[in-house]
Amino acid sequence: MNRQDYRAAFDAVDFSADFEERTLQKLAAVRQASEKEQIIMPMNRVKKTALLIAAAVALLAVSVSAAVVWLTPAQVADRVEEPLLAEAFQSEDAIVLDESVTAGDYQITLAGMVSGEDLSVPTDYNGEIINDRTYAVFRVARADGEPLTDYPNLSYSPLVDGYHVRCVNAWTLGTTTQQFIEDGVIYCLFDCRNLEMFADHPVRFAIYEGGIPNTDLFSMAEDGTISLRESVVGALFTLPLDESKADPAAAQAFVESTGLVWEPVTDAELAAREQEAAGADTLESLCGVNYRSYIVETITMQMENRMEKDPEVVYFPIREDRPLTDYAAIDETTAFTVDEDGSIVITFPAGTVTDAAHGQQTFRLPQP
Repeated sequence: MNRQDYRAAFDAVDFSADFEERTLQKLAAVRQASEKEQIIMPMNRVKKTALLIAAAVALLAVSVSAAVVWLTPAQVADRVEEPLLAEAFQSEDAIVLDESVTAGDYQITLAGMVSGEDLSVPTDYNGEIINDRTYAVFRVARADGEPLTDYPNLSYSPLVDGYHVRCVNAWTLGTTTQQFIEDGVIYCLFDCRNLEMFADHPVRFAIYEGGIPNTDLFSMAEDGTISLRESVVGALFTLPLDESKADPAAAQAFVESTGLVWEPVTDAELAAREQEAAGADTLESLCGVNYRSYIVETITMQMENRMEKDPEVVYFPIREDRPLTDYAAIDETTAFTVDEDGSIVITFPAGTVTDAAHGQQTFRLPQP
């Protein structure tokens, strides 16, 4: 019998509300009777022994059933030594969820959440301390009831409908996590920048197999709704945030501060981009299969000519007698344009092939 079946069997027993108190009183009465009656019949001794054993077993059943009850969010906060947060999880501002989803081999449960300022020990995230945060507690157990002994390869991330999954996620929101395993169950305390500023949008919480959120893991519909791809093992919860606490100006300022594209991209738009890219010119289509050699040789020759005309601009590959590819990638990732004369234009950022003081360096290559 696995752990879940074991617990279900005990929970099915219909104990009365005063069962434990009556049992303890009975045990006390038996003990007093035993002290008063030193000489008793063997049959009475057998009956009393049976009564004691039955009571002990019943009490054990109650104890075992209670032992498999999950830790509350407040207890999880206590376990990781966050007393202020433990208190917050017991306040009226806390939201008790206890929503469970079975995903692959796991049962994933979002237990509860709370948001606010100065609820935990301040955390430095990339040099910035953000005290106004959202905290969520979730647990992961095996769906078959067997105990977990190690942490599975799962990622945890908030996502917000209407924003690109690459822009608003755990990696951009300054996330920290604290987790531990107890009785074969993983408990995790997750915190990030306060999500209430997005409360006028549906805010999701994703627990899934994979890395940084991207369009291979999540899809975005025309109305901005985010979903897990069918091929991805995981769960996607919706957080019940108070819409009145939304701060659209703060939300917009945040997404713009990331420097990332924040508008969602639908599958139809992705398909159109892929189709456009499939028909676009590449260095190989313009220069042939040996395009790397051609580009390296041509740019190296141009560097030598420029140094003869202007000795103050010294190119690293020439000065150090090393190939251009030691300083810049020449492959399918190389950015280029084609000018109106049909020449290939490649620009290296400042400091790549010569001193940064000389700025970016542009080279024009005729198509072979």
